[in-house]
Amino acid sequence: MLWGATGAAGLATAGPGSLLAPQNGEDLVPFLDYTREFRTETQESNPHIKCFDLRRLTSFATPSDDFFAYHQTDTIRADPRRWRLRIDGFLERPAEFTLEELVRRPDRRDVAVTLECSGNSGGPRFMNGLVGNAVWTGVSLEKLLKECGVKSDAREVVFFGMDSEREAKWQAGDAEYTSPHGRSIPVQDTHEALLAFGMNGEPLSAEHGFPLRLILPGWYGMTQIKWLTRIEVIDRRYEGRQMARNYHSLRAVERPEGTIWMDTSISRNNLKSVVAKVTRQRIGDRFEYKVAGTAWGGPAKIESAELQIDGGLWRSARIDQRSGDFGWLMWSYEWQYARPGRHVLVSRAINARSEIQPTSDELRKRLASNREDNAQWPRPIMIG
Repeated sequence: MLWGATGAAGLATAGPGSLLAPQNGEDLVPFLDYTREFRTETQESNPHIKCFDLRRLTSFATPSDDFFAYHQTDTIRADPRRWRLRIDGFLERPAEFTLEELVRRPDRRDVAVTLECSGNSGGPRFMNGLVGNAVWTGVSLEKLLKECGVKSDAREVVFFGMDSEREAKWQAGDAEYTSPHGRSIPVQDTHEALLAFGMNGEPLSAEHGFPLRLILPGWYGMTQIKWLTRIEVIDRRYEGRQMARNYHSLRAVERPEGTIWMDTSISRNNLKSVVAKVTRQRIGDRFEYKVAGTAWGGPAKIESAELQIDGGLWRSARIDQRSGDFGWLMWSYEWQYARPGRHVLVSRAINARSEIQPTSDELRKRLASNREDNAQWPRPIMIG
């Protein structure tokens, strides 16, 4: 099979100073908020949940073996020789592709994209570990659909994986139906979508969707369908289980006459940053400390990250590295004169629209949900 990433290293632009990899003589300073409840392998199946330990953050690309996983069904082990991608529905020219045909297409490209589970939070179970950034290799969905000729009355594009879900319908008495796991997006949102067969310069693993998965930059992880085998273009709304009865949030819309609360589907990422780790290095007879983290998401480019220590003034962090339009950025702050004792560190991201990552109290004024938690995350730490 033709393989090989095409310049993944060129996707990142480094600023002054080193990245987040520990240097000689540098030690991690432990946070106080980790408990036994946090484990990277949180749950084996139904759903399968694996977290990324942010304390291991060392570069803009999360290693594939460490990358978080969350899927509603069991991991599929596909036979690439028998696998096909079928594109059908409201098209002039439905088509079918082998993996080899997709890999050999001239429009393949590499894109750095951050994926975050919509259920990611700073709670003790996940510790904001349902997020990762990788360089994905694939081909343009928009170009494939254009070749197939999307009809004028097409409304949505539905993505089906090889995994399936059993569901009872009250209209059919005790009967149960098996339906493929799927999600849909409007036709107009296919512009940036990638049909990915590679991750960080290697073929996808089974855990991450081999042989093919959808990568939709800027959207939460539930849309990034794994083990993709069928794409249907339809003329109405898709109302699958994970669309109509799951992944919804109640959000506030401010109007002159008052607040309207709307139950709407979860779709695009919110602006977010986290304090990932603190390191120290002995310089002469004292220690120097560095706080490091990452920021991602939101409707506009992230302009800056800031750090607050013990409720004081917000301090500008240094942007060490960016990874394109859809990947996270890495930031750090040289914490001088850190005094012994307990401290609380919290970061916030600010984008080009001057929108600021909210506090927990600010978030709850506009969102009623156990998902889409992009609140600032205070991190307690002890300096010896």
